[in-house]
This record gives sequence, structure tokens and C-alpha cells, in this order.
Amino acid sequence: MRAQGDRMHDARDEIAALNNAEWCAAIWRSHGLPVETAHGLWFCPRPTPQYYPNVVTVELGADPMAQARFVSDLRRAVPDLDLSVKDSFACLELEAAGLKPLFDARWLWRAAQSAPAGGEALEWRRIENEPDLAAWERAWRGEDQNPERIFHRELLADRRASVLGGFDPAGILGAGGVAYDAAGALGVTNIFGSRRRFLDALGASAPGRPVVTYEAGGDLASAERNGFTMLGALRVWVRA
Repeated sequence: MRAQGDRMHDARDEIAALNNAEWCAAIWRSHGLPVETAHGLWFCPRPTPQYYPNVVTVELGADPMAQARFVSDLRRAVPDLDLSVKDSFACLELEAAGLKPLFDARWLWRAAQSAPAGGEALEWRRIENEPDLAAWERAWRGEDQNPERIFHRELLADRRASVLGGFDPAGILGAGGVAYDAAGALGVTNIFGSRRRFLDALGASAPGRPVVTYEAGGDLASAERNGFTMLGALRVWVRA
């Protein structure tokens, strides 16, 4: 274990960080963007989709000073880039690079579980085509109907990505989420509707796999009620 960002981190934090970096890279690639690595981080030197960073740190043992210098160099090399950084171990000092903290969060780990027997009113299906993916994104966005799509059909070709939808008996999409299989865990994100039902469906479709994610603020208590254990801290930085 190693202390960073005033908290202790262990190997599960590194698994969660790498899983999340793999997911960010999958989104970058689905938009035709490059994925590059340096100094224990993954980065994209071009504008990224909404909510997705340009830099994700992945190695717990990497030199934070070298990473901060790299971010500063990237900021100078691409001055118009709306740069954002996922500091996966909350250990970077990026004010000198012209960034400020956007929020702090905690990595979360849920041990492998199977779905409880019975009681599920939704039929859970994997989204397999572009029209269904567009409808899924509209349902996930709710009132925030940004015309710039995040989820492109190219993502469906990545078999590590499971975009799941929960449909009621009338065929209405009422819940959903994404699970990304990487680094020995399932990373979950973009959950809407019932979190418990999504996790139950995931336990049924992929039993025996731990689940990782991150949350902040009041959502941490909800995550704990759904069986997650809090791990170490992370921080997201954006341009000041």
C-alpha cells in the first residue's frame, strides 16, 4: 500500500484506474481519436467527447512530478486544448499548468456477486445496433439532450463494452448502464434508472467478476448501500 493524496491506496485502486483509462481510451478510439502513453499515464492530445478527460494517470508508482511536468508541456504544446486530467491517485499539483480541481471522488470496489433469484421486472438486453444505441443515449441523457453524441456505433464493435438496457414488458427502455471489461474487473458507468437492478443484471450476465467505479459526495452512501467498498481518492482537474 502507498499513501497518496492523504489516503492509502492499494492494488485495487490501480485496477480501477487502469479499467477507467481503458474505457476512456475506448471512447476516444470510437471518435477516431489517438491514444498515447507516457510517464504512467494515458492521454489524447486532441479535443475529447463531453465528460471525458485528455489525461488519465494509471500507475500508482509513477513519478507525480514527471506527470505534472508532462501535463504542463502538453498545455503549452496545445494551448487551445480545453485540457482536463483524471488524477487517479489524487497526487498531482497542476495549478502551475493552469488547471484547477473540478471535483474529488473515491474509487469503489464491489466483490463478485451473483444476481438474486427472481423479482426482476425488466428484461435486460445488450444494445447491438446504432438505432438502439441512439435511443439508449437519449434515455441516459434525460433532459440534457446534447446534440453531440458521446456513444458512437464504433463502440459496439468493442466486445469488452457491454451497453445494457432494461426494458419493461411493453418494450420501453427504463434503465441502463455500461460495463467495460478490462484490467481484471468490470468498470460500470453511465447508469440510469435503478442502480440496484443494473448491478443485479450484471451479476447475472457476468458472475464471478468484481465491479469498479467511482463516485463523489452523496452518491458514495448510495454506492455503499449497493455493496461497494470505498477505496482511495481521485481528483479531476480542468483548465482554470
